Amino acid sequence: MVLAAARLRARPLALLAAAVVAYALAAWAVAPGFYDGIAPPQPYRWVSPPPGVLRITDQQPQAGQGTVRVGAQGVLDPGNVFTQDGQAALSFLPGSFQVPAGNAPVSIAIQPQATYPAPAGFKLSTNVYCITSSSPVVPGKDPLVTLQYATNVTAPTDVYEYAPGGTWQKIGSSGSTAPYYVAARPAALGCFAGGYAAGQSGSSGASNGVTLPVVAGLAVAVVVLAAVPLLILRRRGAREDDEDE
Repeated sequence: MVLAAARLRARPLALLAAAVVAYALAAWAVAPGFYDGIAPPQPYRWVSPPPGVLRITDQQPQAGQGTVRVGAQGVLDPGNVFTQDGQAALSFLPGSFQVPAGNAPVSIAIQPQATYPAPAGFKLSTNVYCITSSSPVVPGKDPLVTLQYATNVTAPTDVYEYAPGGTWQKIGSSGSTAPYYVAARPAALGCFAGGYAAGQSGSSGASNGVTLPVVAGLAVAVVVLAAVPLLILRRRGAREDDEDE
């Protein structure tokens, strides 16, 4: 009886340990901020929605701007610049931009575009945003461009870029991000949009990058719920031990 009770005590502890491990894996699998808000974002502000996509709000997309200053070490500070509606953002590490003469600050601007080259071989899932800076990006210090997309469009698989006067080029994706966002690291600034290959059957809504954390979260719930009846058995076993004594 004592041995059986010991086994009952060990099982819940093992299951709870498994739950802790599953939770840690779920947290590691997602980008920072994933659990800050699972609900869909605010209605997307289109410059001009793609054919067949319903404009949910008449509000126009907003621009964004910021200033980066030179720090004490003689390199430009890290930072984030984003549009006022949060639909486009640029994130960068220390020293990502060349220091101007006289250690002057660097100005960065993000502007939604109404005119741009026609997409060739892919379809747009976001607005087109041009990002400019008063000083060029340092080679190898690729910043992160993050773009929000609407809940009623095909989820973009990649970020595309063109330089003024040039043509669209696919720069890929940096991997999983928060739901309804796509991101990539370009070598230089330019104009960006999220999209997917023409003829590709995509999924509408949140990107596939959130599948793993959702599954992991469900696994945590299953493990915790499975531990409940074993905890009850443990208490019964403990009472039986007391009665035997």
